[in-house]
Amino acid sequence: MLTGHAQRGVTLLELMVTVVIVAILLAVAMPYFGGLIARGAVASGAQLIQNALRQAEAEAIRRNSDVEFLLTDDVPSVSSVASLVAKANGKNWTIRVVDAAASNRYVNGYTTKDISGGIAYQGPASIRFSGAGRVLDSTGVAVSGKQIFRVSQTGVNVAYCVFVTPGGGVKTCNPALASGNPQACQPILAATDCPGG
Repeated sequence: MLTGHAQRGVTLLELMVTVVIVAILLAVAMPYFGGLIARGAVASGAQLIQNALRQAEAEAIRRNSDVEFLLTDDVPSVSSVASLVAKANGKNWTIRVVDAAASNRYVNGYTTKDISGGIAYQGPASIRFSGAGRVLDSTGVAVSGKQIFRVSQTGVNVAYCVFVTPGGGVKTCNPALASGNPQACQPILAATDCPGG
């Protein structure tokens, strides 16, 4: 009597069907994953700004001296710290001590291309923190309102706002969320202060 052997493994047909199904799923999911990555880059950009503002404030208090956070189109570095030009809506940022005679003026800096090429920062060219942690404008005068930075990316329908209160409080919010959500911008900021994506 002939005994049949049990089949082991998969047939070529089963393998091809599996490959086709995986290819279809990937084709459907790729646009979603691309958008997910882009939205994550915007969120990362906002967190970087928030952390940089907090670092600038802490450094000002530590040194008991004015420290500036500025947006710039220049590439921030130790060697370029004195020549960096503050620019509203600049694509990079840096933190530096305002006193030109201070040692170690350069505190930190970041180029946007390290996250993603399309990230855009909208906000004041620079703000300063005094040694007491108070927020000053670029001329050293105390500000009376919130300083708002909007972070977005071309082609992505999401934006985040990072704002600094005159007392030095720093918060990131999402203008697309409704009031009542802890991450929402309203009611702290008006919709016109930080438009959504």
